[in-house]
Amino acid sequence: MGAKTAAESSDLLAAPLEAFMMDAGPTPSCFGLVPQGSDELAKQYQEFYASTSAWVSNLRTNVANAGLTLGQSKINYDAADNPGESVVEENHVRRRFR
Repeated sequence: MGAKTAAESSDLLAAPLEAFMMDAGPTPSCFGLVPQGSDELAKQYQEFYASTSAWVSNLRTNVANAGLTLGQSKINYDAADNPGESVVEENHVRRRFR
């Protein structure tokens, strides 16, 4: 269950990240939602935009990887509890084979 929750949490970040990147992205006459006032301020905003976009993107990846790790841990524990059985999981569907 934790693996699925982590994967779903990662997916929940996709739309806000895309909206931020589209709506707040720097343009030639404006940076994000603020009119360009100075080159220094524009540079600071571009750094903020790039670091925020990267941070949220990395968070999505880390949460998704946590879900994969939790899922693999469950498979490993199930295999240890049921020796002689093979467990294959595809798209959250588990199949057991002897």
